Amino acid sequence: MKRILIVLLLISLAACTAVSEKPTINEAEVYTAVIQQIYTVDDTFGGTLQPPLVYLLSQTDDSVGDPNIEQQPAQMIDEASQQAIVAGLAELPAEWVWVNGRSDVPITEDGQVEGDGVIITLGNIHPQADGTVQVSASIYVANLAAGGQTFILEQTDSGWVVSGTTGVQWIS
Repeated sequence: MKRILIVLLLISLAACTAVSEKPTINEAEVYTAVIQQIYTVDDTFGGTLQPPLVYLLSQTDDSVGDPNIEQQPAQMIDEASQQAIVAGLAELPAEWVWVNGRSDVPITEDGQVEGDGVIITLGNIHPQADGTVQVSASIYVANLAAGGQTFILEQTDSGWVVSGTTGVQWIS
């Protein structure tokens, strides 16, 4: 009887371990892929803008892509992730500046980001049952020059890649 109980206990523990193990999501890799997509493709200028200065908000905001998405509380992107993201973006011709909030970004009187810059805001990472993740993000260039959407990313052998979008896509 003891052997049966021990075997059942081991099976139960193995089942609990298998259920509780979730794939690890590297936050910096996911956010790097989203920022690259915005900078090179979804900049509201058909991928031609390539601003020399990009302000990245360190606090997430799920509403920037699709205001109808289930929103989680804002999170701070930690300093280690910020550094890893900037390192992952090194191939792009821009200066990357992390700021705590939009009020920390210099804006001209006519509503443009100074220095021909832009602001990118990221949402939280939302893991999906199929192994993909969804991340809302937006870009602000100036009054009437902004856009946002929710990106779908999947993990490949070479890392996280944007594979599509979902929900509302907006542009002004």
